[in-house]
Amino acid sequence: MDALTGEHTGTPSTGRMVSLDVFRGITAAMFVAGVGCVIVGWAWNYWFPINKALWTSSYVVFTAGLALQMLAACYWIVDLKRYDRWAKPFLVFGTNALAVYFLSEFTVLVASLIRFTRPDGSRTDVLGLIYEKLFATWAAPVNASLMFAVCTVLFWLGVMSLLYRKRIFVKV
Repeated sequence: MDALTGEHTGTPSTGRMVSLDVFRGITAAMFVAGVGCVIVGWAWNYWFPINKALWTSSYVVFTAGLALQMLAACYWIVDLKRYDRWAKPFLVFGTNALAVYFLSEFTVLVASLIRFTRPDGSRTDVLGLIYEKLFATWAAPVNASLMFAVCTVLFWLGVMSLLYRKRIFVKV
């Protein structure tokens, strides 16, 4: 296990640093494997249609190929080329993923318990009221829903940024 762990961290068990060319080769191999999976999945679609609802094997192979290509591209951009400023929100969410998940779910739970009665007699919760008053009054339903979702993500990014700056990380 030590050798496997060492290889994945960039330092083999021998203590030597691995050349950057090795990581470029691994990235290229991941991307090529992803292209191969996409081609196989797409070709397989002819006999066994890509269907997300059924998770057909052609769907799995096709989407695994897309995921491999995306992983290789992100690895190349962030880790090899060091263009990592755009990835800061992902770092903030990823370092406290458990906290943001728990807090967002807990907030929805508490908000669903606080109910309001509209003038027409129907009832809504706090989040429904926020959606109706801040977004649905001036935007089409699809756009209002998108803006509500984006604002929710930005709100939690702000909360998690505070935790990240204070070096507070929730671990199990």
